[in-house]
Order: sequence, then C-alpha cells, then structure tokens
Amino acid sequence: MAPRPRSAGSKDLPPNLYRKTDQRNGVTYYTYRDPITGRSFGLGSDKAKAVREATAANHHFSEKTLAQRMQSGRPFRDWCAEYRLIIADRGNAASTLRNVGMRINRLDDLFGDRDIRDISTREVADYLGAMAKAKKAQMSRAMRSLLSDMFAEAIAAGWTDANPVQVTKAARVKVSRQRLTLDLWQAIYAEAQQPWLKRAMELALITGQRRNEIANMLFRDVVDGHLQVIQSKTGQRLRISTDIRLQAADLHLGTVIQSCRDKVLSRHLVHHSKQVSRAMPGQLLMLDTLSKNFAEARDRAAEKLGIVFTNPPTFHEMRSLAARLHTAEGRNAQALLGHKSSKMTDIYRDSRGAEWIEVA
Repeated sequence: MAPRPRSAGSKDLPPNLYRKTDQRNGVTYYTYRDPITGRSFGLGSDKAKAVREATAANHHFSEKTLAQRMQSGRPFRDWCAEYRLIIADRGNAASTLRNVGMRINRLDDLFGDRDIRDISTREVADYLGAMAKAKKAQMSRAMRSLLSDMFAEAIAAGWTDANPVQVTKAARVKVSRQRLTLDLWQAIYAEAQQPWLKRAMELALITGQRRNEIANMLFRDVVDGHLQVIQSKTGQRLRISTDIRLQAADLHLGTVIQSCRDKVLSRHLVHHSKQVSRAMPGQLLMLDTLSKNFAEARDRAAEKLGIVFTNPPTFHEMRSLAARLHTAEGRNAQALLGHKSSKMTDIYRDSRGAEWIEVA
C-alpha cells in the first residue's frame, strides 16, 4: 500500500510521518502510519526523535525502533500519544490539559513499555492502592478516572477489548482540611501585612472566586457596573454586579475594586506596590506568593487566638466561607461560584462543624 500524498505541512518529514498541532496549547505532535496495516503510532512532540524513529521504521533497522514496536504489539506508550490528541479535541481549559498531561506522563513511565492488552486489573489496583495508602486518596481517584477513560477510548479505537479499571474500587477520600469561620477570617485579615493581601482577601470573600481568578482580575474587566470573570478551570463566564454588598464582612464590591487603585499604575486589581526581588511594581502576584503570605498571616492569627490546626485552612477556603455567607444573606451561591451542579455548591456550603447551628 503506497503512502498517501504528502500535505504541504508535511513536506519536510520522512514518508509515513505526520504532524498535528494542538490549537489550544500550540504543541505539535507526530504520528507514524504503518504503510502496510494503516495503524498509527504516536511519537510525541519531539520532532527530531520522531524523524529518527520514522526513518528507522521505513528502513526496518535499528535497535528499539518503531519497526520493532510494530511487531511487538500495542505498547501503552503509543496509546498515550494517541490519547493526548483525543483530549486535545475535547475543548478543555489549558490548565486542565497541563494537569492531565502530567498524569499521562506518570502512566507512561509506569506502563509505557507494556502491551496495552496485557495490563491487568491486579496491576491497576495495586498502583491505585499504593497511592491511597500513601495518603494520596484524591490523586488515586483522579488517576483511576483518567485510566478508565484511557481504556474506554482504547476500546473504541480497537486497541484493546477490555477495561481493567472498571472493576477496581475508587479510594475513599476523607476530607480533613479545616474550614474558615468569619471570626478567623477577620483575625487573618488583621494580620495581613501587605495591602495587596488585604485586597485579595476582600475580593476572594465577596466574589467567591478561586485564587487563579483573583490573581488575574483586571481593571478593564469592570464593564457596565459588573466585574466580568472567566473561570480558568471550567471556562464559566460570570458577570458579578459591583453593587453586591456582603453585610457580614462589611464589604461592597465596587468599593473594594476602587481601593485596589493606588499610586502604582497597574492593569491588575491585585498587584505589587513596590519591587520585591524580580517582581516590579504593578506586576500581578504569583499564586504561590498569595498562598504563602496568606498562610503566614493565618499562622500569626492562630497563635494569637490560641488555635492549633490539624490541617490548616488555605486561601481556597475563602471560597467556602463566601458560599456560606452569601447564602445566609439570600444570594445564589451556585451562580456566584460558577458551579454547574448544586451538589458541588452544597459541598462548599458545608462548614464541617466549624460553625454553630442556630436553632430559633
């Protein structure tokens, strides 16, 4: 069977080697198509390596080449490359693709040289169970979900006939991170030494948005009396009225936004007001900087209040506190947090015993 005519974008590649660019992250992946069987083999994003493998396969020589892999079966590593192209077409956010990509790399390292048809339920169960025993139950669940989808897609593509993940049990996740109360939030706020940390805490509490959204808010996002937010995790598009007032914390969104303006010219609501290391005045805050400084203020507040944390609340816990406070004042917390499911909002509204339940 003769290889199909080369497209203009593949003229610089050896026969049977093709490229495809992921439009979301700009990464180009290479695939070799067996001219005899028509089967495709993913070669990753390294062009030089892909060219070497394809050239070796075309001439049927070289140790540990693609030609040998074609004869040995269906390596899981090849399916990983195919699966990357599948998830790239699903319209996921760039951050989601990065996270999934890192997990695929782990699975590639573990099962890469194995024939996908030989990976057993016992091996998968042992791998997931080891993570759970290492107190990484959440990661175990995430890897199980990814593996199950990878095998489901492999079945649909004819690579294998069974999904060894289906009969495994998902690890139980015990939620242990402590919730923030309003009193503790106010104590942490009082200990915040940087003006930008106070602004970040105010924005997080009154808008209920994630750390990433807080760090990336721009003054130009305020349009027609609304703060426009595109959530990086879900792509959800929100327009939050600047007239929203959170009575419990005496916060008004329009006033908070106005207080973000200082003597430093910046596009970002939360920004450096002076040079710190390589960060210049006006630049946005790195996520780790937000988390680190919040944690330091939290620990100072806890010491003064005599609180001993077993699993201290993080910056993200302000999202849960916001859900509870806005719900108590009659607002739609699900819409504010950008959740598609009310069940997810209920999780955030659960105080996990941190607050008193008032019975009238």
